[in-house]
Amino acid sequence: MPVNIALIGLGHMGRIHLGKLCSFEDVTVSGIADIDPALAGEYSEKYTVPSFSSYSDAISEATCAVIATPTESHYSIAKDCLERGIHVFLEKPITVLPEEARELVAIAAAKGLILQVGHLERLNPALTRALPLIKKPLLIEARRVSPFTGRSTDVDVVLDVMIHDLDLVLSLVGEDVKDLSAEGIPFMTEQTDVASARIEFTGGCVANVTASRVSTYRERSLTVYERDRYFSLDLMQGKLVSIVRNEGAQPDITEYTSPGMDPVRDELLQFVRAASGRGTPSVSGIDGLKALDLANRIRSCIADKQGA
Repeated sequence: MPVNIALIGLGHMGRIHLGKLCSFEDVTVSGIADIDPALAGEYSEKYTVPSFSSYSDAISEATCAVIATPTESHYSIAKDCLERGIHVFLEKPITVLPEEARELVAIAAAKGLILQVGHLERLNPALTRALPLIKKPLLIEARRVSPFTGRSTDVDVVLDVMIHDLDLVLSLVGEDVKDLSAEGIPFMTEQTDVASARIEFTGGCVANVTASRVSTYRERSLTVYERDRYFSLDLMQGKLVSIVRNEGAQPDITEYTSPGMDPVRDELLQFVRAASGRGTPSVSGIDGLKALDLANRIRSCIADKQGA
């Protein structure tokens, strides 16, 4: 039986989501909505789906909603959908404020609904290949940099870019944060465009996370060091290199490159299956909340230094 999904927001990510959803055999896109009616009409014609100027009308026939609007609107739209009994896929970051995210998590739990957050790197094939092998991280280095695109300037680089790696680090370490320090500067916008954070966990692991949206090149890398091995992940290429130390011998080096990757498609498939009672999404609302909590601690640290 097809799942009826409404898509709310036709920005860069919303258009990508729409194309994927319309390719699924077990999905009916029952409505799309955007504050720009001309844009909604254009994509309504392109994909032969109903369009609405109000998201409230778009979700009237839906059992699920994919929300890809600016972050500041996530809370109000997602809350309305959840209160109507609609499963929600919410682009990252989950909300602006942690208390908003906590309320959404509570509503979803009380109503038995799926609340999935779009931290798509969890489905990167390099990461899924490495996960069974990673046991006890001691040091993690994460870098995520790209040229300035002008998109997502409603939030700073921590919520826009770094939050992907914060989610990955939290999922890999699985411990509470003991301490952190952070630096950041605005460059192209009035908000922080370049940021670096050092995160110390209760079990001794340290994560150094760097994010920039004003670089001259693109990089999405994650390196995880353990006592006798390390894992180097190129998240852009879906490539994993693992090196295992051998006493008195050359280290064992294993390489893997994914033959193909489409994490947006994969996360949406997880959402459809979970909403149909056929699985659990990799990234829950609670995961989104944890990443947001850490991101806001980093933002507060940067703001304190900028205001000093």
